[in-house]
Amino acid sequence: MLRTERDGPWWVLWLDAPASRNALTDEMVSGLRQALDAAAADPNVRAVLLRGAGGTFCAGGDFGRFRSLMAEPAPTQGPDPIAVFNRAFGAMLEVLASSPVLTLACVEGAAMGGGCGLAAACDVVLATDTAVLATPEVTLGLPPAQIAPFVAARLGDRQALRLMASGQRVNAQEALRIGLVDEVVPQAEIDAALAHWQQRLQRAEPQALRASKAILAQRRAGASLGDTLDFAAGAFAQSLRSGTASEGLAALGAKRAPAWATPKDRP
Repeated sequence: MLRTERDGPWWVLWLDAPASRNALTDEMVSGLRQALDAAAADPNVRAVLLRGAGGTFCAGGDFGRFRSLMAEPAPTQGPDPIAVFNRAFGAMLEVLASSPVLTLACVEGAAMGGGCGLAAACDVVLATDTAVLATPEVTLGLPPAQIAPFVAARLGDRQALRLMASGQRVNAQEALRIGLVDEVVPQAEIDAALAHWQQRLQRAEPQALRASKAILAQRRAGASLGDTLDFAAGAFAQSLRSGTASEGLAALGAKRAPAWATPKDRP
């Protein structure tokens, strides 16, 4: 199941099925997509954090579901139900990767296969020093179908293929070295590290943060430098016209927190 905790502009989406090490069921994938859509539709949300319950981030796909689909013969017409099930996961990863809200993953314990892809699709990946990540699909006779583009977007094609071809498990420090995670903290300090991220993001004006992501998304979508700068100029003008920048500059001059900061951020 998916459990959602909302603390003002900070949303935590818990993968909460410890008995299966948070394997990605139909219900969980659907719940993630619905939660991400809800966060994107709320203009006050600054960030969404993905986290696994029970000391594991995510063990990957739900092979129980695949086994039941494999027991049925492939259809003679129309799409294969296995492909449909697999593609639904990729569709959710697309929503995650393109979210206008800043997305973070907190990897504790294992992030295997689909769990590794889930983390890779996020903007920021934090890991504890005991975390282990891998894409072991080829060792099971499968391609890392839906996660491959998202892992490659983080690592580059060559590094991603090396990881996928070997099925190698990498520890947190190696994952940091190759760019699969962005920050490693001791297990005992993970909650403090997340609280620090929360505090920093509470100072960000929500629409300015979303505009920052949108500017970078232009380049990833293949826009030229000129078109990206044109888009950025429009976003900059919109921020000035909306009054948020005036409030930010006034707060700076008065040495106070801006109006969008939560009470805990105010001096």
